[in-house]
Formats: sequence, C-alpha cells, structure tokens
Amino acid sequence: MSDGIIVAIGGWGTTVVAAAVAAWAALRARRKLDGDVSIFDVWVCEGADLLAEPETDVQLLNAIVPDRPLLDIAVRNDGDRKGLVRRLKVELKGALYVPPIDSPSVVRMPVPVSEPGVMSERRIGPSGSYAINFPLLEGSYGKTVNLEIDPGDVDRFALSLVAKDAARGREFYQVCLFLEGGKGRKVRRQTMSEPMMVPAYGPPSWESPVEIKEYISQIANRVRELAPQGLAEVAVIFNGSFYPHAIGMEEYVSFYENKLKVLATALRACLKHSAHEDRIRGWIDEVERDLTETEQLRRHAADLRATGRHP
Repeated sequence: MSDGIIVAIGGWGTTVVAAAVAAWAALRARRKLDGDVSIFDVWVCEGADLLAEPETDVQLLNAIVPDRPLLDIAVRNDGDRKGLVRRLKVELKGALYVPPIDSPSVVRMPVPVSEPGVMSERRIGPSGSYAINFPLLEGSYGKTVNLEIDPGDVDRFALSLVAKDAARGREFYQVCLFLEGGKGRKVRRQTMSEPMMVPAYGPPSWESPVEIKEYISQIANRVRELAPQGLAEVAVIFNGSFYPHAIGMEEYVSFYENKLKVLATALRACLKHSAHEDRIRGWIDEVERDLTETEQLRRHAADLRATGRHP
C-alpha cells in the first residue's frame, strides 16, 4: 500500500474520531440540560396587587384567579446549563375549617336534658401564571408546565391555588410547593418550599360581639317563653349540638371565643410567608379586639339571669 493511501486513510480516521467526540459532547451537554434550579423565594399575595405592579404584562398573568391564594414564586438556576421545570406540584395538609356560629334555637326536647349532646355530625373539614384546581382535601396536586431558566438567572411566576369547594372566609390549609425538573417524562430534580398556611378563599369572616350579644338575648327571651319555671326539657341548639338551657348562653359564648382563638392562630401562621403583612396583622388585631369582649358577653348572660329574664 502506498504512502499516499495510508495518509488518506489516516486523515479519514481522524475525521471520524473527531465527529464521534463532538457527538458525544453534544449528547453529554443535552444530558446536563437540567441545570440546578432551586426555589429562591415564595410569597403568598393578592392577585390584584401583582397585576398592579408597574410594567406588568397582563396577558402573561391571565391565569390568576381573584380571591384565591396566589404564590409569587422566584426560582434561580445556579447551574451552567439551562434549567427546566416540567411540573408544578402542591401538597395540601393541615386543612382547617373555621365554622360560622349558627344562630341559636331554643326547643322543648322529648326528654329532660342534663348535659350537652350532639344532634348530628358537623363538618370540620378535611379539610405564569398558572392555576391548579383541586378539591379541598389533603393530598398532592400537580400541573404540567414548560419553564426554562437560563444559567445564573432568576425567574418569577405566579401560581393561583384554587380549592374548588372552599367556603369563603372560613377555610385555611397548609401548602408546600414542589418544582419538578427533567428532560422528557422522567423527573430528575425536585426542589420544595417550606410549608405555608394560606386562607383558601377570600378574607376571613366572623361574627361581631354585638351580634353574639343579640343572640344571647334571644336565647334568654325564648327560654323564658318556653320554660318560665325552668323546665328541664328545654334545650339550646346551635352548630349541631344541644345544651341544657341553664348553660346554653355560656356555651354559646365559649364556642364563639374558641372560634376566634382558632382564627387568630391560623392568621398568625399565614403571616410568616405573606407578602401583605399589614393586611394580615389588621385581621389579627380585629380578632383579638373582639376576643377581649367575650368576658363582657358572659357578664351580659349573667345579668339576664339576675334580672329574672332567664330561669
């Protein structure tokens, strides 16, 4: 074989090797495409406030659902390749339902009533823009997305959490956000946030001390009508339970007081990740102010008995 032929074959072999190395490098680069995406920050905020920010493109935020908790999410890619987020997932737990306190009724029972009892079970509850719709039940719920974050970059997007059967102003739950990344269907990376307490739907609501005082007066008047001599068969009914009329008013105040305490605790938990601390603090102040009046409500019940309006 001549030297010219040997050189030609050697050059062709070098070209093949170079092409193979380039192909391997390209494949390796594609395998590293996930980058290193992490959650930089998450705030629970109002959709209206996000839309009102200067230079906001409303078209990009058309999935925001009013009156529902909105996660304002910032993610960062600390890798040297593009970071891909393929799926957003939220994990719900700690569902909390703060029930309204029913207007009381006073009835004559078929038998004497000596202690509180349950009439029926009362619901305690199991309890980008993108939007995830889910039932208000503990579990994991997800949404497929296609987010790309450049190396060294931070991106921000919004996620509305829509609990479809939430009662306005009465339900809270704890949520943890997961970002899942990876090429194709296989998840290669996952990052998660701290658990966050959020109001499920709209601002919290509760009865004022003035309303409770009026209900106590109604209890006293009705009991006096039905049992001027203090019949043991007369009971006070509210929120699926009945109480002997002798303690009905106090139990009504206690239920109300416990409701406000639960509500205050839930709002303090919401405060940690809220982008609107002043608004949450305002609600907490209102609840605590109403809590201070529960002793006055108990005194009102005692006064009704002392004036003979209640057996």
